[in-house]
Amino acid sequence: MPAPSYLKALLQGKCPRCRKGPIFKYPASNLSKFTVMNERCPHCDVRLEPEPGFYQGAMYVSYGFTVAALVAMSIIFYLFFSHSSEWFHIGTFIALMVLLIPVNYRYSRILYLYFFGGIKPLDEK
Repeated sequence: MPAPSYLKALLQGKCPRCRKGPIFKYPASNLSKFTVMNERCPHCDVRLEPEPGFYQGAMYVSYGFTVAALVAMSIIFYLFFSHSSEWFHIGTFIALMVLLIPVNYRYSRILYLYFFGGIKPLDEK
Protein backbone atom coordinates (compact mmCIF):
# COMPACT_ATOMS: atom_id res chain seq x y z
CA MET A 1 0.00 0.00 0.00
CA PRO A 2 1.57 3.32 -1.04
CA ALA A 3 2.08 6.11 1.46
CA PRO A 4 -0.57 8.85 1.49
CA SER A 5 0.19 12.18 -0.12
CA TYR A 6 2.24 14.77 1.74
CA LEU A 7 -0.74 17.03 2.43
CA LYS A 8 -3.00 14.16 3.51
CA ALA A 9 -0.34 12.85 5.91
CA LEU A 10 0.15 16.35 7.33
CA LEU A 11 -3.58 16.81 7.91
CA GLN A 12 -3.86 13.36 9.52
CA GLY A 13 -0.86 13.96 11.80
CA LYS A 14 1.30 11.21 10.36
CA CYS A 15 5.09 10.92 10.39
CA PRO A 16 6.75 13.21 7.80
CA ARG A 17 9.15 10.43 6.78
CA CYS A 18 6.97 7.37 6.14
CA ARG A 19 3.57 9.15 6.29
CA LYS A 20 2.07 6.13 8.04
CA GLY A 21 2.91 6.24 11.75
CA PRO A 22 1.02 8.68 14.00
CA ILE A 23 2.88 11.59 15.58
CA PHE A 24 0.61 11.68 18.63
CA LYS A 25 -0.20 8.65 20.80
CA TYR A 26 -3.82 9.54 21.54
CA PRO A 27 -6.59 11.25 19.56
CA ALA A 28 -7.22 14.97 20.08
CA SER A 29 -10.59 14.09 21.63
CA ASN A 30 -8.79 12.56 24.64
CA LEU A 31 -8.47 15.88 26.47
CA SER A 32 -6.33 14.53 29.30
CA LYS A 33 -3.65 13.16 26.93
CA PHE A 34 -3.89 15.19 23.71
CA THR A 35 -0.33 16.51 24.22
CA VAL A 36 1.41 13.11 24.42
CA MET A 37 3.63 12.52 21.40
CA ASN A 38 5.44 9.40 20.26
CA GLU A 39 9.19 9.76 20.79
CA ARG A 40 9.77 7.75 17.63
CA CYS A 41 7.55 6.88 14.71
CA PRO A 42 5.97 3.47 15.39
CA HIS A 43 6.27 2.59 11.69
CA CYS A 44 9.73 3.79 10.54
CA ASP A 45 11.42 4.55 13.90
CA VAL A 46 12.47 8.10 12.98
CA ARG A 47 12.95 10.42 15.94
CA LEU A 48 10.01 12.86 16.12
CA GLU A 49 11.84 15.39 18.30
CA PRO A 50 14.95 16.21 16.25
CA GLU A 51 16.65 18.02 19.14
CA PRO A 52 15.85 18.99 22.74
CA GLY A 53 13.56 22.01 22.89
CA PHE A 54 12.76 21.73 19.19
CA TYR A 55 9.06 22.44 19.61
CA GLN A 56 9.54 25.81 21.30
CA GLY A 57 9.48 27.27 17.80
CA ALA A 58 5.98 25.84 17.31
CA MET A 59 4.75 28.62 19.61
CA TYR A 60 5.19 31.03 16.70
CA VAL A 61 3.03 28.82 14.48
CA SER A 62 0.41 28.65 17.24
CA TYR A 63 0.51 32.43 17.53
CA GLY A 64 -0.05 32.70 13.78
CA PHE A 65 -3.09 30.40 14.03
CA THR A 66 -4.51 32.52 16.84
CA VAL A 67 -4.00 35.79 14.96
CA ALA A 68 -5.55 34.29 11.81
CA ALA A 69 -8.58 33.15 13.83
CA LEU A 70 -8.88 36.60 15.43
CA VAL A 71 -8.79 38.33 12.05
CA ALA A 72 -11.30 35.90 10.51
CA MET A 73 -13.69 36.23 13.46
CA SER A 74 -13.32 40.01 13.47
CA ILE A 75 -14.33 40.16 9.82
CA ILE A 76 -17.29 37.82 10.43
CA PHE A 77 -18.41 39.85 13.45
CA TYR A 78 -18.05 43.10 11.55
CA LEU A 79 -20.12 41.80 8.65
CA PHE A 80 -22.83 39.91 10.53
CA PHE A 81 -22.83 40.98 14.19
CA SER A 82 -21.83 44.65 14.09
CA HIS A 83 -24.74 45.62 16.37
CA SER A 84 -23.54 43.41 19.29
CA SER A 85 -21.30 44.59 22.11
CA GLU A 86 -17.54 44.25 22.18
CA TRP A 87 -17.87 41.94 25.21
CA PHE A 88 -19.82 39.49 23.05
CA HIS A 89 -16.96 39.53 20.54
CA ILE A 90 -14.28 39.10 23.22
CA GLY A 91 -16.16 36.34 25.01
CA THR A 92 -16.89 34.44 21.82
CA PHE A 93 -13.28 34.67 20.69
CA ILE A 94 -11.95 33.46 24.05
CA ALA A 95 -14.45 30.58 24.13
CA LEU A 96 -13.52 29.53 20.60
CA MET A 97 -9.79 29.68 21.31
CA VAL A 98 -10.21 27.58 24.47
CA LEU A 99 -12.21 24.99 22.52
CA LEU A 100 -9.56 24.88 19.80
CA ILE A 101 -6.57 24.42 22.15
CA PRO A 102 -6.06 20.73 21.21
CA VAL A 103 -6.25 21.45 17.48
CA ASN A 104 -4.02 24.53 17.72
CA TYR A 105 -1.45 22.67 19.84
CA ARG A 106 -1.28 19.65 17.58
CA TYR A 107 -1.22 21.38 14.21
CA SER A 108 1.34 23.95 15.31
CA ARG A 109 3.67 21.07 16.25
CA ILE A 110 2.84 19.04 13.15
CA LEU A 111 3.48 21.97 10.80
CA TYR A 112 6.67 22.90 12.63
CA LEU A 113 7.96 19.32 12.39
CA TYR A 114 7.08 19.06 8.70
CA PHE A 115 8.64 22.36 7.68
CA PHE A 116 11.58 22.73 10.08
CA GLY A 117 12.29 19.19 11.34
CA GLY A 118 14.68 18.31 8.53
CA ILE A 119 13.02 14.91 8.04
CA LYS A 120 12.96 13.89 4.40
CA PRO A 121 10.17 11.62 3.11
CA LEU A 122 11.28 8.08 2.22
CA ASP A 123 10.40 8.54 -1.45
CA GLU A 124 12.68 11.60 -1.76
CA LYS A 125 15.89 9.93 -0.63
